Amino acid sequence: MSKVIRRVGYLRFGRFIEPWIEKGRFERLNTSLKKAGMDISVRAYLGSAIVSSILVGILSFFITFVLSFFFLQTINSTIATNSLVINSLLIGLISAITCTIITYVPFLYWPQMKAADRKILMESGLTSTASYLSAMSSSGVPPDRLFYSLAGEESVAPEISKESKRITRDIEIFGYDILKALRTASERSPSERFSKFLDGMSATITSGGDLTFYLTAETKALMKLKEEETKEFIEQLGVLAEIFMIIGVVAPLFFVVILAILAVISPETSIGSVFMLTLTYFIMPILLTIMILLISTVSREI
Repeated sequence: MSKVIRRVGYLRFGRFIEPWIEKGRFERLNTSLKKAGMDISVRAYLGSAIVSSILVGILSFFITFVLSFFFLQTINSTIATNSLVINSLLIGLISAITCTIITYVPFLYWPQMKAADRKILMESGLTSTASYLSAMSSSGVPPDRLFYSLAGEESVAPEISKESKRITRDIEIFGYDILKALRTASERSPSERFSKFLDGMSATITSGGDLTFYLTAETKALMKLKEEETKEFIEQLGVLAEIFMIIGVVAPLFFVVILAILAVISPETSIGSVFMLTLTYFIMPILLTIMILLISTVSREI
């Protein structure tokens, strides 16, 4: 997001949004922004969304106006200039309103989508994170330095490493103690599993318990959970493989045989050719794309 758009949105439009924010109208969006790891206020984010939507609307208005003007003039050269301009203005206005809405609405849902993506990445790397922290803690590293060390190890779990950088920032720059930093990180985490992990660390430190023992126990529990999830994933992958075989191999052969029989019975009809073209260039690519997306979505959770 451009800094210029963010600045203009915050200063020019943010003041009109501020009263609504104070009333709690955008509390859900504020929570989503925190869980998505987007370091931006609701006022700046919504202001940027409004500026972006207006710019897209104005651009679409001029482009649509010019194109519709020449298009209407081409298809009907006898139309009056006034009518031509009015019709082009109406088309441009409709296009501008449509494009403005289409641009603004995704801004409201983008933080939720990004938070969901962060949740998957966090939970997939939580096992290796717990193992790393357990090994570091057993060496006598204090709790606050654990996350300082983890922040520099993006190869362990990239998304949790980014969150560790925020925890370190809260401690070193904002002056939080380790307990407050962990509570804050737990509240802004999109993953309930990661939040419970941080809450467990906080409770262990508060009660004076053995942090190494807790991290070791959590590592074993997460490994067992990971094993169960992997088995479930393999089962799901087997089902998807069978579906893929049916859609990608069996179904096309079945239709080819049926159409060949129909071509012998009534050779004059062209329905078979049309259906084969539709099946080959439209139906099959869509079905296979859906299968690829399903497999990609399932595999990301492991």
